[in-house]
Amino acid sequence: MESERNTAPADVALIAVEIVSPSNPENDWVGKLRDYAVMRIPLYLIVDVRNSMVTLFSEPDHDRYHTRTDRKFGETVHIPELFGFDLDLSRLDPYG
Repeated sequence: MESERNTAPADVALIAVEIVSPSNPENDWVGKLRDYAVMRIPLYLIVDVRNSMVTLFSEPDHDRYHTRTDRKFGETVHIPELFGFDLDLSRLDPYG
């Protein structure tokens, strides 16, 4: 998709990725989690550097996701079809 802006229509988005802000984590963990499910974005990946975790949500339905996968930095998380690959988290570092 070509765009001059940093936005995409929700109906063409296949994944949303957020890096949790240390000053406003609720925005990613509550508001966006609900909003992306409502928009039916198939995958939502949250990188939470505060606690060295990556969380993948999938299977959106109404205002929530049905599936949640948590992995620690240093592990691997499987990004399912539409993409179908393993994401290596070994290069991620916590805030220090």
